[in-house]
Amino acid sequence: MAVFFISLSSHSAEGMNSEADTISQEHVQVAELLNCTLPTSRVKKICRLDPDLSMIGSDAVLFITKATELFVADLAKASYTQAVLEKRKTIQTKDIDRAIASKAIYEFLDGALTDWPEPASSKGVSQAGSSVEVEAIVEEDLENVEEDDAGVQEAMEANAEEDVQDNGKEDEEQVPCADS
Repeated sequence: MAVFFISLSSHSAEGMNSEADTISQEHVQVAELLNCTLPTSRVKKICRLDPDLSMIGSDAVLFITKATELFVADLAKASYTQAVLEKRKTIQTKDIDRAIASKAIYEFLDGALTDWPEPASSKGVSQAGSSVEVEAIVEEDLENVEEDDAGVQEAMEANAEEDVQDNGKEDEEQVPCADS
């Protein structure tokens, strides 16, 4: 009878290890899926511009950021397709307009680019002042990305700790042995 319980507990320990491995693999996969290139701090600032939104959680900001990246990537692919159809490699505003017109999913963007000014010619324009401004913006964005990455890592570690605690609290199932 004691042998039966020992073998059951060793089997359950193996099962717990495989469950822990599965959980850690799932966390790694989720981390890879939620790896964002847009700074979440900027997205959060944009979300705060909505007067109806008083508070927003870090997970919600992360999901909005990832959804934004996926949306922009899809629009860029559609725009690039339009440029390739005209035998060009550079996306122009007219390619974005055509991409918006070509898919029903972008219907809400129809007319969004009508008020945009035409790009200025780079000839004769002084670039000295603008390069300093660009460097400052890039440095600020890099700092925000580092802060965001640290926040995401902390949230993932907290979720992993909660999962481990939840798995440790589950009751082990013991099967009583009938005496014969």
